[in-house]
Amino acid sequence: MSDHHGPSDAVAWRRWAFAAVPIAGLLELAAHVVQTHSVAPRGDWEAARAYVAAHAAPDDLVAFAPWWADPIGRETFGPAIATVQREARADETRFPRALEVAIRGEHLPELATWRKAEEQRFGRVTVTTWDNPAPVHVLEDLVSLVDPARVRVSRVDGAREAECPASHAAVQSGGLGFGPAVPSERFACPGGGFVATSVVADLDYRPHRCIYAPAPGGGGSVRLHFLDVQAGQALVGHHAIYVEAERDRKGAPVTLTFRAGGVVIGSVTHHDGDGWKAFEFDTSDLTGQRVELVAEISAPSGDRRQYCFEAVTR
Repeated sequence: MSDHHGPSDAVAWRRWAFAAVPIAGLLELAAHVVQTHSVAPRGDWEAARAYVAAHAAPDDLVAFAPWWADPIGRETFGPAIATVQREARADETRFPRALEVAIRGEHLPELATWRKAEEQRFGRVTVTTWDNPAPVHVLEDLVSLVDPARVRVSRVDGAREAECPASHAAVQSGGLGFGPAVPSERFACPGGGFVATSVVADLDYRPHRCIYAPAPGGGGSVRLHFLDVQAGQALVGHHAIYVEAERDRKGAPVTLTFRAGGVVIGSVTHHDGDGWKAFEFDTSDLTGQRVELVAEISAPSGDRRQYCFEAVTR
């Protein structure tokens, strides 16, 4: 039997070709109906906001699921609820409870092991209250200590250590490649460089509030002397490089070293591609003491080393 398609096949194809246009239109219309009917009305979001505003404690996490719905949540809930501390969190472990505002039946994977305490539906928006089974107790948060009363900053070049005084200037920001915004309150180093609290986007474009301390390179380093820090069993944190400077994976590694009393507590190196990477150092020998904790940031090259870290004692 021959597989040859004759003239009659071509005629039949042309006869029905006209149907492709209306069929495509019907498919597009069906997709539009599905999309519009799956969108949560603004009234549902606002009802959820009123509930969260009445029930969320200051130390609760308020989060939005799925992750791509976060901009909608921020817009509707506003900065009083969608705070920088919640939106640009280091992780979820430090919150005793979470109010998860979700659409389409989604949940944040980070809360998968938490205990569901309550669920409220507001049309297409669901607010689920989760209890953290093992909330972390934080003694000191280094990000909150970036203040002239609690930290001294210096630039080190060889044997020379020069102070980076606290300063107030205009906020600096820019387009793609500029890096995180430079806040008005910062420690400005002689010869360039600075240290400040800012928000850095990681490789997944998720924001994190951290201590922005770009590595100077050229054999130099930046030191932060945190004064009168309450030590605990461990020093735990995360570090990253601004996504636009890290995603090409061509930059020099950046090393963060912690010391107390001249003794190294621990050192960790961030390589391009690591993203928002966690670290933990044992400080049980210092438990109960108040110490001067020194953090030092260095890199072989300072080219686009837009580095940021956070850490807590616990």
